[in-house]
Amino acid sequence: MLNPGDYTLAALGITTALTGQAQTSIQDLEGMNAATIEAQFAYGSGGTSAKVWIQTTLDAGQTWLDVACFAFTTSSAVKVINLSGLTPVTTAIVPTDGSMSDNTAQDGVLGSALRAKITTVGTYAGSTALSVRASVR
Repeated sequence: MLNPGDYTLAALGITTALTGQAQTSIQDLEGMNAATIEAQFAYGSGGTSAKVWIQTTLDAGQTWLDVACFAFTTSSAVKVINLSGLTPVTTAIVPTDGSMSDNTAQDGVLGSALRAKITTVGTYAGSTALSVRASVR
């Protein structure tokens, strides 16, 4: 693995509705075997739902596909998933981009980069914040 380590995929206050807002990707992760991802949602007030899709690319960023989805509503929460690139995927999957089901993951598919894509519904306020970190190895 070229660049193992801990990375921030998202760190933002949420004040307005977001629709499929892709965060800056973490590049040069060729050879990534696993990633443990933690999403922290700090609820302030307002809003109705927030989703974070963790995405990877297999073609140097031309297309992105969902490998995990975290869903939040109107309470603070911390959620963690672990993805392994070594898990065999023996049945073809249909890649999604910002539409993977809530609180699910697709193991066995890790490309050369990671990013977070965020959608929120309603107007959150009161210091609502979202942080997503990945420990890549």
